[in-house]
Amino acid sequence: MSDAYRSPEGAGAGAHPAPASAPAPASGRNGLAVAALITGIASLLLLWLWFVGIPLALVAIGLGVAALRRARGGAGGRGMAIGGVVLGAVTVVIAGILIAVGVSILNSDEGKDLRSCMNNAQTEPERQDCANRFNQDAGN
Repeated sequence: MSDAYRSPEGAGAGAHPAPASAPAPASGRNGLAVAALITGIASLLLLWLWFVGIPLALVAIGLGVAALRRARGGAGGRGMAIGGVVLGAVTVVIAGILIAVGVSILNSDEGKDLRSCMNNAQTEPERQDCANRFNQDAGN
């Protein structure tokens, strides 16, 4: 084999070293996008634990925005980044709706009666009776 076909490092025929000023090719992987998608899914699944789901949703939105900026530079993962942002936003919207509904229920007359009853209840059967009366009142 002639020296014209051999790279200086001996990498084999046809191998040419990349110029030092050329940017590295995009690998198509964006760790922030993957993290945004995973935290977005986790936030939606863990929304019932509001103290976990809501912070995860905010993290998913932040990671997704950062991943979108990185994807603009050629890192890839745009779809996963958008998915993380959307899932995080959906979780925040659902949490807002649930909080609004919960506050309105607790501020209703039935909710005030339930709080008063629970404060005066001394035993577990009395508390259960308060809950049963609240369910009956809320159902009517």
